Amino acid sequence: MGILMRLAARVSRLRKGQSKVVLVLCGGYRGPFEGERIRRTVRRGVRIADALDSSPPDVWIYGADCHRLPAIKSGSLEAWIADWSVLAKTPVFGTSKENGNPLARSAEEYGLFKGGSVASAMKILRTEYGSSRVPVLVLFHVESMEGEDSGVARELEKASGKPLFWQFLAQLDEMHPSVLNRLDDVRRERPSITNTHYNNSWDMDTSVSMDTFIQYGMIKPYARWAREPRRRRLG
Repeated sequence: MGILMRLAARVSRLRKGQSKVVLVLCGGYRGPFEGERIRRTVRRGVRIADALDSSPPDVWIYGADCHRLPAIKSGSLEAWIADWSVLAKTPVFGTSKENGNPLARSAEEYGLFKGGSVASAMKILRTEYGSSRVPVLVLFHVESMEGEDSGVARELEKASGKPLFWQFLAQLDEMHPSVLNRLDDVRRERPSITNTHYNNSWDMDTSVSMDTFIQYGMIKPYARWAREPRRRRLG
């Protein structure tokens, strides 16, 4: 799988080590951590980083605030997932007996599982990576955009000249479109905003070959943007 992903990056004319990959997890809700969604998201993010970056992705989690999680060390992905991507299922009757992993122990300190602010997390990431000397692919997991449209739109505008590409990963209700469902309108109104894309198939449980195809689809919009001749003056 890693070899296929690196080939996909090469086809996109992206050289390993000339990009930074950042993975941002939504910590506003327990459900994705009780099932497979977060684990699948982390594994796919790590594979993309393996193809583009010289190190594993920086991983952040946002709820009421946005915090950087400990680094994923080489060869320790599954242990990291057990620590930071898994919660015990909430029982129908009685109270949850947490497994005591670092995620569960950090929930109160990090303000997790009480909703989250996409725009606030974007602001923190823009500050953290806005002066990067290499293009930054931000794989941004979103569970809800309720009440977020104006704040996210402002952050997209503020980051339009930065070396950041926002790749939003979400499955949002198309009956109630958010600004992420309307990125074509965003670009028409603000032509300078070229550094964003929305993907709603990220969470699919697929075969190995289809999984690689999906991940190639994730890096293709970033690759087009990173190759633009107007490339930002980094630093």
